[in-house]
Amino acid sequence: MTLSPRAAHAAYYAAHVGKSLLWTASDLVTIYALVSLFGVDPGLAGWLFLAGLAANALADLVVGEWLDRHPCQTRAIAGIGLAGAALVFPLTMLAAASGHVMLVAATLAFRLCYAAYDVPHNAMLSRLAATAAGAATRLARGRTIGTGVAAGAVGLALSSWPDTASLPVTLWILAGTALVLGAAFLPLVPRTGALRGEAAAPTGPGLPNGFLVGSLIGIVALGALTKAMLQLPQTIVHPGAGTTVLLLTGGRTLAALIPFGVRDVRSGLMLLATLYLIAIPIMAVLLHHEGWPMILMIGLLLGCTTLVDWTLLPLLARGARSYGFYTMAAKLALGGAGLAMTVALGNRATFAPGGFTAFVAAALAACALAAWCVWPRQRIRLADRRDVHA
Repeated sequence: MTLSPRAAHAAYYAAHVGKSLLWTASDLVTIYALVSLFGVDPGLAGWLFLAGLAANALADLVVGEWLDRHPCQTRAIAGIGLAGAALVFPLTMLAAASGHVMLVAATLAFRLCYAAYDVPHNAMLSRLAATAAGAATRLARGRTIGTGVAAGAVGLALSSWPDTASLPVTLWILAGTALVLGAAFLPLVPRTGALRGEAAAPTGPGLPNGFLVGSLIGIVALGALTKAMLQLPQTIVHPGAGTTVLLLTGGRTLAALIPFGVRDVRSGLMLLATLYLIAIPIMAVLLHHEGWPMILMIGLLLGCTTLVDWTLLPLLARGARSYGFYTMAAKLALGGAGLAMTVALGNRATFAPGGFTAFVAAALAACALAAWCVWPRQRIRLADRRDVHA
């Protein structure tokens, strides 16, 4: 890596904003656009969302395995994946007008290309986290802010161009911006050698089962809630889709300002479990208060748990394969979240009041289970007791 650590981090953050434009738009807007703008059956939209993420997830694992065996190909694979994902992304929604076959083909092509860029970008965390003490936490905060910036842009775009006639312009602008920003990552990739930094490689077990299972359950619970916010009836207290995305984004971005202190893996797991426990009483109260506070708080909870997840990953991962495995599992969980939301939605375009209450209750029960899974039950023997507090 020829850039200074500060310049390398800045380039990484810019690239993260770029890929997050594609990810956030596909994650938050796809089901809404297909169901509300193109009239696609909610069940079909949910299954299509899950199928796309399943293909993406499998590709994550394959890409991670391949890059660990052939690290010299990382830059080429990331570049091809970025270009392909940006070019195909708009068609994941616009192809709905051309029939289900075209829509499925576009969705699968986008998800496969995205994986080719996503895994190398995520795996670079271990290399960058090894440059200085506390770098893992700073990088996680930077990713949180970058995701917030990207999601804010998507929310503004959705608010400005909310109909099918103007949607193509919005999607192509997002795709072009993602391509330009995402290219900032490519100079960071070494021409030879693995992406994993030696100082970041643990000697103990990587990705403990409790962390992996608990994180996935939490992703399903909170991810499904964020998608459900877009399917609430639009009233004075329930804002429109664009405003909802902006509120969720604001909450997620605020998480970067909370001074979390992660000393080691054990303290990080305890913090993650505590966040899931905190979500239960907060959401139980907010369930009875409609409007923007509930939406903002959901975004904040999702942002906090995601930040802690990505602070822990550089300390637990063993090269690109570990990142590929985690992102594979996380994307399957997100697909499950989308499917769970559409199943709860039924044949309606928006939630009935009683249906939404039951849906939130199930999500809170899942948060309790996630906390139980994540909480460390024995001291984890890792060579990562170095201080990672920013």
